Amino acid sequence: MELYEYNELQSRLDAIAEFDDMSDDAMLAALVEQLRPYLRNVIGSTIGKGGEGKTTLATNLAYMLAEEQANRDSQGKSALPVLYMEIDANGDGRTDLGLDATVFNDHGKALRDAITHDGPLKVVKDVRPFLDATISGRHCSDIAGRINKLADTHAIAAYLLLALLLAQISHLYRWIVLDFSPGDKAIQRAGLAASTHLVSPIHNTDNAALRGLSTVTRLIRANRRLNPEAQLCAIAFLGFRKVKGEPTTELTNVRAKIEKLLTDAGMDPGLILDEYVRDARSIATLCRNHGRPAREFALAATGQLRDANGELVPRPRDENGRYVDPQSSVNLADDYSNLARGVITRVRQRNAELREKQMQGAS
Repeated sequence: MELYEYNELQSRLDAIAEFDDMSDDAMLAALVEQLRPYLRNVIGSTIGKGGEGKTTLATNLAYMLAEEQANRDSQGKSALPVLYMEIDANGDGRTDLGLDATVFNDHGKALRDAITHDGPLKVVKDVRPFLDATISGRHCSDIAGRINKLADTHAIAAYLLLALLLAQISHLYRWIVLDFSPGDKAIQRAGLAASTHLVSPIHNTDNAALRGLSTVTRLIRANRRLNPEAQLCAIAFLGFRKVKGEPTTELTNVRAKIEKLLTDAGMDPGLILDEYVRDARSIATLCRNHGRPAREFALAATGQLRDANGELVPRPRDENGRYVDPQSSVNLADDYSNLARGVITRVRQRNAELREKQMQGAS
């Protein structure tokens, strides 16, 4: 791993300097239209409620997408890295990737300044093969306030700062996985302005989880001026029981509730992925405690993971000192692999539709 700085970026603050409450809508639309083609590889993980697993989903998705690029590279095919970016004061993503105790952990200061003050974007390269990451943390709690302050002068154009940042580096990455908090509307608006494809996890069966999903769909509609292409492309269930590989009535019941919610909102119930992640709380907790995504943790549990020097990594143990059950680890990893394939299939279909629409508009 190494820290890399993107220093030669055009000013994001200059790009919004001319905007205010009296700005012509056509001027904002022109800027948005210019940005959109550069952001079609941005996948946002979010939901309007905490505790649903958005960060776990995002880190595992980023890891699986990076593994795909590493496999392509090993076959002599073209490949680009994947970038994981979390905008959250809690910073659980850095924990999931084992970055907490590294020298790169600045608790989100550089990321905050890159988004709001035209600072250089600092990225930890090669967190895993073909996976880069930014560092989040307590300093990210300042982002919302700074964007809102800029919005006092530059109106809604201020919420394009993240999009303006990512548009300048998107060509260097095959995918950018953006993990943004449900807790603040400024962060939501900035994340929705930058993302083209949105994935929402559902972990709980209570009505609050359904309201969280409803919040996302409402915010997407409310932010059309900032991003006419943002769309929820997948809803993923996390942490539901499987019996002999099949879902239980708990999942089928909550699925029916969400299908009705989507139908009532005029949306496609087919957004719900058939693939889902089983309830494996003890393994999932150990994955986070060891700083490893599910697939990597499974490799360690089965004695197949090697370090940078080619040495086998010791098999992980639970809190009682016992070796982690390899099969349970593999089952969880397989669920995330299947889920990632389901998500990326939807994303590629949407990108094909957007390109066709763009070509039709040009003609």
